[in-house]
Amino acid sequence: MGETWVALDRVRDPGNLGTIIRTADAAGASGVILIGETTDPFALETVRATMGSVFSLPVARATAAEFLKWQKTAGANVVATHLKGAIDYRTADYKSKPVVLLMGNEQAGLPDELADAAAVKVRIPQQGKADSLNLAVATAVMLFEARRHLLTLRDT
Repeated sequence: MGETWVALDRVRDPGNLGTIIRTADAAGASGVILIGETTDPFALETVRATMGSVFSLPVARATAAEFLKWQKTAGANVVATHLKGAIDYRTADYKSKPVVLLMGNEQAGLPDELADAAAVKVRIPQQGKADSLNLAVATAVMLFEARRHLLTLRDT
């Protein structure tokens, strides 16, 4: 089971979106799903931030209702990052079936309707005084943990 998707709710910042697409490509993700009113993945600033990865990784768009309908039949483990998450992101099941990492908007996080539909809500533990991580950074942390069991160094 090596399929990992990133689903992003209402991403506003083109730099964040581009960085996430590039990171998803680097981690070997299967693709990116853009939920709701999200910045254009083909805007110049976004494309620059992807360093070309936007052309090698599938990017799909969906409304929240379409995503919720799809996830009911997709057979994937939807893992959402959420402030109400009671599970440490390092302990979630990323191996037994395909995974969709569901990440929220930069300002508001995930709306309850999306978070409540996830199989599991997780949090990334923090010790400092910052109340949250940048969306691109949090997504990178989640992606590399979800795919850790699949990633190995290879000779170049």
